[in-house]
Amino acid sequence: MSDTTSPIPAAPNEGASRYGEVFDRGYAHYDGPREGRRRAIVSLFGYSIKRALGIRKSWTAKILPALLYFSAFIPLIVMIGISALIPQAEVASYPEYFQAIALLEVIFVAIIVPEMLVPDRRERTLPLYFARAITRFDYVFAKIAAATVLTMTMSVIPAIILWLGRQLTADSPASAMRDNIDDLARVILLGTIIALTLGTISLVISSLTDRKGVAIAVIVIGGLVFGGLAELAMAELGQDWRRYMIFVAPGQVYAAIASSLFNSEPGRYVQIADLPALAYYAWSAVVVIGGSLFVRWRYSPRNAS
Repeated sequence: MSDTTSPIPAAPNEGASRYGEVFDRGYAHYDGPREGRRRAIVSLFGYSIKRALGIRKSWTAKILPALLYFSAFIPLIVMIGISALIPQAEVASYPEYFQAIALLEVIFVAIIVPEMLVPDRRERTLPLYFARAITRFDYVFAKIAAATVLTMTMSVIPAIILWLGRQLTADSPASAMRDNIDDLARVILLGTIIALTLGTISLVISSLTDRKGVAIAVIVIGGLVFGGLAELAMAELGQDWRRYMIFVAPGQVYAAIASSLFNSEPGRYVQIADLPALAYYAWSAVVVIGGSLFVRWRYSPRNAS
């Protein structure tokens, strides 16, 4: 880069009060590859994950995500250990594990998702994003993908480790893996559904506020309160429509999907609802698609700042 300063004087007939100079700083043009829209989406995806986990931030920002990961893997280790020592105990069932870490998953998305979304609105960096190659749909897609992938580290990876641990503690690990490979696919499917729906719901809530604390409180407290009220209504009300209250309690929806996938005994609220498994998959699709469209609407030109 050259740093020449070539002043261009004003015209002679102009007065001294209007005198000015234009300097040619000699900035070199960028001649490298222009990776465009796809690279911009990947960069936003990676940046969102790093920000949510506190990477390249102070060590205090990494404490809570690390504690949540630690809390998710502790029951996993205990379940595998008991299964190895006492095979007949059968404590390492997949539905029970997903139920055991349900609250941790809610807290996890409540911590990471607002960190991905809220600062962009509060710090008014959205015009900088949309002035580049990405569209608003690209922005929403990158955020949903980042939230889903991170939540899958809490819902899918531990469950895969549980599956692997169960097979390795069998009398013939190789035969057990071949015989139970279908369980691995079911574990991944259930974990992915949980990650997609929880991530999308958290993004919807986070898109409505410019304060992370408010978003976190609404996700955690709102999830617990609405889920508890839905379960109470299903248990106490006598009307037939109470069965549809199960869709207000995501934890019970996941329990119903787990029951259908692993042919396990359905819980009390799933039995009260008595809905076909397809209804729960349809609910998941509506949440993901509808939530994505809502967040996209929130980042329309009249709403984004």
